[in-house]
Amino acid sequence: MKRVHDIGGSKEYGKIPFSVNSKGDFIDDEYVFKYSWHAKALAITLASGALGEWTLDESRHARECLPPKDYKNFTYYERWLASLVNLLINKKIVSLNDIISFSKIINKQKNHNYLQKTFELDNRAWLSKNVKKDISLGSPTSRDLTLQPSFKKGDFIKTVSKSPNKIKGGHTRLPSYAMGKNGVITEYRGIYVFPDKNAHSSGENPLPLYTVEFTCFELWPLENENPNDIVCLDLWEPYFQKQTSTSS
Repeated sequence: MKRVHDIGGSKEYGKIPFSVNSKGDFIDDEYVFKYSWHAKALAITLASGALGEWTLDESRHARECLPPKDYKNFTYYERWLASLVNLLINKKIVSLNDIISFSKIINKQKNHNYLQKTFELDNRAWLSKNVKKDISLGSPTSRDLTLQPSFKKGDFIKTVSKSPNKIKGGHTRLPSYAMGKNGVITEYRGIYVFPDKNAHSSGENPLPLYTVEFTCFELWPLENENPNDIVCLDLWEPYFQKQTSTSS
């Protein structure tokens, strides 16, 4: 069943507005942050993640687990903050009472002894002097393992027709519009952390990753402006049904 966050390829939100120049080329005129608090929401989310108590996949799944009504009504960074609060509480870094108390302090704009409270993970705080370097390094998810891939460049594949995650409502990077679809592998990327497991504290379970090419006609046979346009997705091996045919 399609979940509220899985909106890729959906028309229910209308066309995405964009600007073009006189030659028809795309113009990237988007602002980085529409409001100042958006930057702060990003900063506090990254700083909290730097504590090392959850993975990137867990943080994505936390947003997916917001109540559907909240997910639809919240703006992008409101979802980030709401899911961050849930992660902090679920991981027992802070309590709900901590959040409520701090909110009261902020609303009154007064100093309080609570601000001096020492938390168990204070020694893992992300120091400002390390931020630029750490962000430049990123968090690579490729793994140097000798797993033999079952597919190769040029192979024709068909994706599974439903979420491969056996956990009800579990995280997956296979979008619903690409389930049960035929494509061709254009690149083998190597061994990467498998998000369907990593999002549920089940370990990294690194697996082969491929870039798969689909035609728009294959993905949306009844609704496509240019049926021969191509969509490329990076997909893990468990997302494929058994091999149907191979390139010569």
